[in-house]
This record gives sequence, structure tokens and C-alpha cells, in this order.
Amino acid sequence: MMSHTRHFSFTFAALIAASAVAACSGTNATLPGGLQRSVAAQPRTDEGVRRPAPRSTEFFAGITSGSDPRGITLGPRGMWFTQPGSNQIGRISAQGVVTEFPAPANGVNNIVDGSDGNMWFTQGGADAIGRMTPRGKVTLFSTGNEAYGPFDITTGPDGSLWFTFRSPSTDAIGRITTGGSVTLFTNGLSPGDVGVHDIAEGADGRLWFTETFNNRIGAITTSGTITEYSNGITSGAGLTDITNGPDGNMWFTEYAVNQVGRITPGGTVTEFSSGISAGAEPGAITSSRGYLWFTELAASKVGRLTTSGQIVEYPISVGLASDIFPSSNGVLWITDYTGNGIVKFAP
Repeated sequence: MMSHTRHFSFTFAALIAASAVAACSGTNATLPGGLQRSVAAQPRTDEGVRRPAPRSTEFFAGITSGSDPRGITLGPRGMWFTQPGSNQIGRISAQGVVTEFPAPANGVNNIVDGSDGNMWFTQGGADAIGRMTPRGKVTLFSTGNEAYGPFDITTGPDGSLWFTFRSPSTDAIGRITTGGSVTLFTNGLSPGDVGVHDIAEGADGRLWFTETFNNRIGAITTSGTITEYSNGITSGAGLTDITNGPDGNMWFTEYAVNQVGRITPGGTVTEFSSGISAGAEPGAITSSRGYLWFTELAASKVGRLTTSGQIVEYPISVGLASDIFPSSNGVLWITDYTGNGIVKFAP
């Protein structure tokens, strides 16, 4: 999320490609209790200031085997994450203690903390939005009758939940109130399956979203007016995640061209690639403490980006970093989709 974004961090095509890379790379040895060895990145000099080396630690204990952790966000009493492989929602404490709650079958995707104090998640295969109380009680709300359906989700400035909706015939941007009333918006959105993907609230009060197949960034007002932007975006960029940056602009990842982009509220786009390892494939992105932080699907790294475009990379112990989100103290939490773990990254 992050403003919130968040959450499943890459397209299915990117997942397949990155999974192949992760499968060949292996993982670090696991210590007793399910805690992976901590990995310290090399200290870096940024803007002339020597900073302590960030550390990453991966937790496995308490996570059901084959659960494929995906979306992650901050919620009551810890970080909450989806487990599509085992149809569960997990919560992990700052110390790495995991609690799992059963969720309905058919593809839990992404998750966000709602304005009502509950956790809200998408059920793509069930065409539904789920609401889970902090104690694990689930209520499902139907969003349509086509395959795929809800994908990413965020909390809007109006207190409702906003989500991307993907179907074989058309895509839409959806809104669901905390009472369960659903509205789908399509007017102003390019026709067909444009690949609406991630969605996040902007500083201008609109909800901003990526269109992976259409190579555009969209924005929607809380009344449902959609505007699409394409000027300045590299052709075939592979638009993935989007988040509200500390500078009031929206920042997004372009996995297919190995770049991170910035778009102003007026639609002016700037792209950055210097400092990103070749073939790294930027995936999830979030904002924390004045920086943008993004995962690299094919490189097992986290990138840190200043609002002026300076990028530094840090290695992390992860198979395939799916999503990233900060806790209240600035520590970043990352889901390891292929490694079946949760990474704690302390900058």
C-alpha cells in the first residue's frame, strides 16, 4: 500500500518469469525455530552520509507450507498478509510470531486495513471482497459474476474501499462501502481487458491505478470520473505497482523495462533506471520516511529511491519478493512468495 498500495505486486506473467529465476537461486539455510539467517547489506554512502547497514531477517515458523504469501499491509497488532496457496490470512508480530486465520477458498489476493478497523481483502476467484475482523471472522460481499474479478485494494479518502476489477470482457474500478455496497466504474476507462492492476490513494484525493496491458496510468475521483495518462511512459513498460510518494506525486514500477516512474497530479511522467541492476524487474513499491522502496522480482534486492531519482540497492534473503509495506516504526515487511516466508527489512 502505503498512502497505501498494495498489495499483490506483479502480473501473472511476471510471476512466472520471476519464479523461474527464484527456483534456480535457492535460499539460505534455516535456523532452528524457522528463522532464517539474517543478511546484512553492505553499508552505503548516500548523499555524503554514512549510514548503518540495513538487515533483513526472514521468518518461516507458523506459516503453513505452500501458502504462497502475497499481499501485506499494516493492521491491528501487526502486519497482515494473504496466503492464496492455503486460503488463509496471516498476521505477524514485530517479533515474528505468526497467527493464521482461515479465509474462503478461491484466491485471496491483496489486503488493506479498512477505516472501520477491519481487514479487507480481494477474492479474485470468487468475485468477492472479504471483510475480516481482528479476531478472524469473515464476511464476503459479491462484486460480479465473471471470472477473475477483484484484484488489488486500498482505502480511499471517503472511507470506502477501492479496488481494481479484472474480467475477460472488461475491466473496472470498484468501490465498496464498509457496509458492503458495491459500485463498478467503467466510464472513461479504455475498453477491454486493459490489465488494471494496483491502486493507491493520491495526495490529490483521487485513486491512482496502473493498467498493465494498456500501458497507462489511470486516476479516478471518489465520484467516479476516470482520467487516463500515457504520455512519457515507455512502450511496453509492464506497469505494476503504484504508491503515493513523500513529494505528493505518484510513483510506479515498470518491470518489463527495468524502471521506476513518477507521475505528477497533472500527468507529467519521469522515468528512472540508473542504479537498478540489469534485468532486476522492479515489482512492489511503497513509501516510508522520505524514500520510495521497491522490490526487484528477479534480483532478490530492495531498491531505495529518493524523490530526486537517486537509487541504492540492498540484497535481501528472499526467493521472490511479492509485496512490501512499512510498519509504524519504518521497518519494511516483504512477502516471499516462493520461499513461503515473511522478510523483516530494517533500513
